[in-house]
Amino acid sequence: MTPNGTAIRALREVQNMSLRRLAQLAQTSPSQLSRIERGRAGARDDLAVRIAEALAVPVSDITRAEGATLTPSPQTVKHERPAKGTKDKRQAPVLKKTGDRDVPYPGTPEGRFFHYTPEEAADFLPWSALQLRRKAYAREVPFNDGGNRVTFTGQNICEISEMTAVRPLADPVQQRAS
Repeated sequence: MTPNGTAIRALREVQNMSLRRLAQLAQTSPSQLSRIERGRAGARDDLAVRIAEALAVPVSDITRAEGATLTPSPQTVKHERPAKGTKDKRQAPVLKKTGDRDVPYPGTPEGRFFHYTPEEAADFLPWSALQLRRKAYAREVPFNDGGNRVTFTGQNICEISEMTAVRPLADPVQQRAS
């Protein structure tokens, strides 16, 4: 299992849980958990299971699979009123409300083409808004440059998340025959 640090961080922040608290519940160090969230380290299967249990989500929500996208767990997403004119009683998932603006989760259909400011995108990615702007200007990450303003669609955020994934080595290092 390869941990999805971006998903772990997003789920932790949705639950208003500190890094230190999650590390305590998952029986690991805060520095190790921070490295996992930033994509600088991997995690053994048992640690991934403990992190998932601490976040009260299935292990599949915090691990990477081929073709996976960011999808929230129903237990962890805050819900708002349905949009005006909709008859559906189910509520659309919303991560946070910024001023008058509802910000959907990038992996949802509502969030796929939603334009996120760098500050909003930083909530889902392992970089600050300033780092995201710098990476966008350097063309290191996908972004939108409409009207000379850097924005990220949910699809861009999912692509960046995939780019920052910690992947296992392709082939084990073979020892020389002596």
